Amino acid sequence: MKQIATQFLKYTLTDALSGIAAYQYASHHSQHSLKDEKDKPILTTAGIVHICPANKIALIERGKAPKDTSMFGGHIEPKEAPDEAFKRELKEELNISEISSLNLIGVHGNYGHDPRQHSVEITYSCTTSQIPFAGSDAKSVKLYDIKEVQEKISTEPKSFVFDHGLILQKYLQSLGDCNPCNKKCNSR
Repeated sequence: MKQIATQFLKYTLTDALSGIAAYQYASHHSQHSLKDEKDKPILTTAGIVHICPANKIALIERGKAPKDTSMFGGHIEPKEAPDEAFKRELKEELNISEISSLNLIGVHGNYGHDPRQHSVEITYSCTTSQIPFAGSDAKSVKLYDIKEVQEKISTEPKSFVFDHGLILQKYLQSLGDCNPCNKKCNSR
């Protein structure tokens, strides 16, 4: 009887320890998996829209954290092309559906530029004659002339979320004296 009790205790302890080891293994790997998912880059789009003929740039005040000034934009949905996501976000956040002169500005994705997740952003510019108004994630929309954007970047660089101030600065430098609302400028 003592031998049966010893065997029973041995198997019970073995099962218990196996269960604990399995739990620890699963717990460790699920946490590791969640960390990997958080660090895995996601694809987003953002953009600069010139309101013509005045050549004003529409920037938004975000309604969601992080709250401050930014270009409009958002996540690229499954099976959605980046330029289509750009147009969808333009419609959702600025209520603009008619654009021309869609141009790729660049791809931006330095780790840490978005405090919520690692995102890689495909950035575009376009022109429109429609007047924007805030929708979805945008708390408000403000129109700036190019000099006002440059001034805001130089005097209030931390008022831009993510790396949007840097992107805008590089984009405006690349424009030089070019006015995107001018058809001749867009052909260069």
